Amino acid sequence: MADTGLILKGVGGFYTVLSDNGTEIVCRARGRFRKDGITPVVGDRVEYVEDGEGRSVSKILPRRNIFIRPAVANLDKLIIVASLSAPKPDLMLMDKLIIRCEKHNVEPVIVLNKCDQADADAADDIRAQYAPAGYTIIIASAAKGDGVDAIKAEIAGNICCFAGQSAVGKSSLINAIVPELALETGGLSRKTDRGRHTTRHAQLWHVCGGAVLDTPGFSLLEADEMEPKELCECYREMRGKRIGCRFGECLHRSEPDCAVKPLIGTALSPERYERYLIILDELIEKRKHKYD
Repeated sequence: MADTGLILKGVGGFYTVLSDNGTEIVCRARGRFRKDGITPVVGDRVEYVEDGEGRSVSKILPRRNIFIRPAVANLDKLIIVASLSAPKPDLMLMDKLIIRCEKHNVEPVIVLNKCDQADADAADDIRAQYAPAGYTIIIASAAKGDGVDAIKAEIAGNICCFAGQSAVGKSSLINAIVPELALETGGLSRKTDRGRHTTRHAQLWHVCGGAVLDTPGFSLLEADEMEPKELCECYREMRGKRIGCRFGECLHRSEPDCAVKPLIGTALSPERYERYLIILDELIEKRKHKYD
């Protein structure tokens, strides 16, 4: 009879599984996964059995979602970390990460780290851009412990992934949440002012009644492939507003009698709308060259 558990780590064809009784065991993946072109990833709920060669993963249970970069399944929340000092917040990256969340039914949580190195009002502009959408925004300092309890509350009962630019303090925040993990952290290169990547592989840590994954630090991420008309539905400020537009497939760009444009400056941040137009143009351009 098969038992079930959660994959925490996979290295060299062996998987560390957190069983439903709370113990960690090591399993290999059965050969048929390779034959079927399926790879177990962290976050997968799996069945495992004992056989003549030890324990093996026999079945991957249905996934809620799957991400390739980083490789993680069944993600509940994406904790998007930005810095209030250096490196300068990349809000285009933040928007693209949020788009990914909205498309895959993942809840984004925005964490603005390094508040101890910033002016008191440094977070106001970012908060003003994202608060109208209703996203949770946490002001934090990994060094001082500010916001750590709020992040723990977000993790509780959820599979969470930390994402964002390098050197914004993802690993430092996880260390502040679970000091015994002592994850390696990097700093900023004095010459380039860019973060050095420190995370070696994707691994879930069972903490706070949930699980967190410290992603390999990435600074660039393209939006998922989608039709241009789908993009506005990944913005909570715009979702469902097309019903009030003159045209049924209004892109909220230059069309007359658009129901979204009157919201700019109130329910929709002008800066976030401008970035929406840039991403929209990228999708339109990709669509033009899709079959080149």
